[in-house]
Amino acid sequence: MFCVSEGEAILAGPIDTGTPSASSDDTAPPVPVVPLPPVARVVARRVCQVTFAGMLASEQARLEVHAWVERLGELTSPMTAGQVLIEAVDRGRREGQYRVRIDLTMPTGLVVVDHDRPNNRPHEDLYVAIRNAFRAARRQLEVHREGLT
Repeated sequence: MFCVSEGEAILAGPIDTGTPSASSDDTAPPVPVVPLPPVARVVARRVCQVTFAGMLASEQARLEVHAWVERLGELTSPMTAGQVLIEAVDRGRREGQYRVRIDLTMPTGLVVVDHDRPNNRPHEDLYVAIRNAFRAARRQLEVHREGLT
């Protein structure tokens, strides 16, 4: 008979309930239960600082930035530091616009994605602005990586 509980090893042999049974004279000695260490997947988080300008800090936007850094995968794996600036611009308009600047420090140099590129213009939707900036960052990181090989 086997007994398994969460975080414990499998017991071989009868379970001692404290009450004698009819066949208790030929019982094997109890086996000590050794708890298994908890299993956790540890992933090193890439260092990336997110700063907000002209607006209140948003935890959802911060999580979106970190998700994009992870999505870039091995392109950002050699990254030693990163800074992302999310800025609200045109505050006089009814709906504000957001622009994103990304500075990624790689062992071989600095990769900068600024808002002056045509595919990274300010946008009314914060998450679209983040997406556009990281798509531009992906293209620049691919060029940067190809230039090294």
